[in-house]
Amino acid sequence: MTNLKRVCRVGLTFILLTLVKNSFSQTISPGVFGQNAWMPDTIGNVNNCTDPPCIFNGKLYQQWGNIKRSGATMIRYGGTAVDKNIPTNYQYVRMIDSIRANGMEPIIQVPFYNHRYTAQQAAAIVQYINITKGKNIKYWVIGNEPNLGYSYTTASQVAAYIKPFASAMKAIDPTIKIIGPELAWFDQNIINGLTTPNGADDITGADQNGRYYIDVFSLHTYPFNGSQTRTQVISKLTAPGSFQDNLVYLNGRIATCNTAHNRSGLNAIKTAVDEMNIDWQNSTSDDLYGLGANSFIGGQFVAELMGLGMKNSVSYMNVWSVVEGGGANTNIGYIDPQTGNKKPSYYHFQMVADNMKGTYANGTSNVANVKAYGSYNSQQIAVLIMNEDQGNNYNYTVRLNTAAATGNNPLKININANVAAEYNGTIQNQSSIVLVFNAAGQIVKKYEYSLSTNAVANIGPTVTDYTTTGGVSHNSQAHGVFEMNIYPNPSFGKLTIALNRGDSQEKNFRVQIFNLIGQEVLDKKSDFNNNDREEIELSPAMANGVYILRIKEGERDHYITKKFILARP
Repeated sequence: MTNLKRVCRVGLTFILLTLVKNSFSQTISPGVFGQNAWMPDTIGNVNNCTDPPCIFNGKLYQQWGNIKRSGATMIRYGGTAVDKNIPTNYQYVRMIDSIRANGMEPIIQVPFYNHRYTAQQAAAIVQYINITKGKNIKYWVIGNEPNLGYSYTTASQVAAYIKPFASAMKAIDPTIKIIGPELAWFDQNIINGLTTPNGADDITGADQNGRYYIDVFSLHTYPFNGSQTRTQVISKLTAPGSFQDNLVYLNGRIATCNTAHNRSGLNAIKTAVDEMNIDWQNSTSDDLYGLGANSFIGGQFVAELMGLGMKNSVSYMNVWSVVEGGGANTNIGYIDPQTGNKKPSYYHFQMVADNMKGTYANGTSNVANVKAYGSYNSQQIAVLIMNEDQGNNYNYTVRLNTAAATGNNPLKININANVAAEYNGTIQNQSSIVLVFNAAGQIVKKYEYSLSTNAVANIGPTVTDYTTTGGVSHNSQAHGVFEMNIYPNPSFGKLTIALNRGDSQEKNFRVQIFNLIGQEVLDKKSDFNNNDREEIELSPAMANGVYILRIKEGERDHYITKKFILARP
């Protein structure tokens, strides 16, 4: 998907024909922490653009530091725009070099666009990038969304181009791995034809030279179109015939193909979700409190997608996308293109990517609006808890195995990490928490990210480090430590900020105030040279209510926030 016009998808109901038992103890592939490189400044020959536009004026190049800090491991360079207009050699190499310079691995798409481009052109791209330039790209995608962009309805239409493209590309470099067919949604009819071993349209076997056509079977998922309800968002992914069941079904088909073609170990076919988000377009009013890609629950939805991918042994997952669109309806990247703000989807992605390691640990919750899952290895156990309820805070007990959690807390969560230990805490409504334990089940770190405290102030999760005596809390973006207090609280129109710089000599601070829908109502600089105090006269235009005060220290990504109440008589 790109910010180019996307036609409305027809809602599909899928019937689950085959059930495959999941052990829920899957090794987490580092490839599930992927992103899509959208949107760049140009794609294709801008002086002779085949299918305008070729100039997008994107600012992707400004975001590589943020992408790296989000924990992304794989970056896919693909989508409709890359399919319609063949990128220049320079554009390919510049993208590859940018990705690798930031410690990530590229997934590179060659164009097909319904026979506009040929297998010979795809082979020439592999020749230039891997042989001439020596870039050794391992993962290659063929085309994009045949059941949407090309209006294909049968497996034979897809196999007719996948097979010659794969053969031509592997004739140049037999070591590469081919990803396809990049279905726009779970299209069972096409999937069945492509995964019937030795059938006419089977793309899971080998060509006459013994080279496998595809190595990774891929699809995309955008469950909603902007008209979704909150109830639908909360229940969608695990509803019968939806994402969870679709992955189970696909895994069953792929397992049969691997057996039939004697594909095992490094040659076994894997699965990928190469584009995913809560929707492919938002409602025009979508914001932090909405239900789309700009919203807090939209970030939780992305984290749930990632968890279900881990649970079902998906090898590669790539969120769409980094930064996209101008209006609320097309703005589905995890960084806002106008403000540069990192959305809840960014911070949820980051919390998952930074902490989920080793083996997936299935999670269960006794409250429908609370989701949980985790991971474990020899060093740590990580648990993600997402409270999607709009009003209820919960006292919770997390137990790190499948035995019944003890105590009277109303929210009980089990994480199958095989450790007989429990942890008790409280989670706010519309909040997400990551708990990190050592291998013995002792808490070492907690990340807390809420709509009302963090998201409205555009700051990352608050982190408490329990390895320090008493526990020290700070924002996850912090590089240093300072403290502040505000008074009086409630305020009657004036507010004093008292700063404790610690051992910092920093003299430049930024003071911001946000209302509870994230609108900035004050932004000023201060050096706090009046005995580390700053008195602020609050604007008469500010209505009585709850506000968030944020202080940033110099040029560092170091923020501290506090809530205060404005209560003019």
